[in-house]
Amino acid sequence: PVGEIARRVREQWPSCLIHTDAAQALGKVKVDARELGVHYLTIVGHKFYGPRIGALYATGPLRPLFHGGGQESTLRPGTENTPMIAGLGLAAEIAHSRLCSPMVRDHFEERLLKELGENTVKIHCRGAPRLPNTSNFAVRGIRSGDLLAKVSFVASRGAACHSERETPSQVLLNSGVTPEDALSSIRVSFPRDATLDQAEFVVTEIARAVLG
Repeated sequence: PVGEIARRVREQWPSCLIHTDAAQALGKVKVDARELGVHYLTIVGHKFYGPRIGALYATGPLRPLFHGGGQESTLRPGTENTPMIAGLGLAAEIAHSRLCSPMVRDHFEERLLKELGENTVKIHCRGAPRLPNTSNFAVRGIRSGDLLAKVSFVASRGAACHSERETPSQVLLNSGVTPEDALSSIRVSFPRDATLDQAEFVVTEIARAVLG
């Protein structure tokens, strides 16, 4: 948990500045930078149905990467994109009031295990705190890219910023997932208004691709 990590860091190194990337969390779980005890927290709008811009919460010092912009307190040159900033703020308010439920995700995982069996499907970190709309799992015996090529829904093998890599996810490996299962892992994220019927469709597609 970020809050516990931040607390321990402050106890050991009181002057250390702490940043957390909350891009995936906002709109899915409660996010409160003050409760987390971090100095910096970043979010990005397209992760919670907002405009594709980001924001930085900061209580620690900031240093500019580009110089100029006296109208921006010399932190950056340029002028604010007011419509997108307003849109980001409104989207964040809505997302905070409509957090995701794990119901569809949990139904999907239960049905997938029932359809293919626990010897074939491995749900990663099922008993741990995780995003309520996201399931990361391995279908053993088939690489994730090969499986995704056979289905008609969109999912990912991991983070988009690492999508070109064929190496196992370091996050999964550090979570105790074997390299073989990591290479067979898929991440399915359900939207806020997803239905049980849509979860059933994803299960059916995976079963068809695996069983033929």
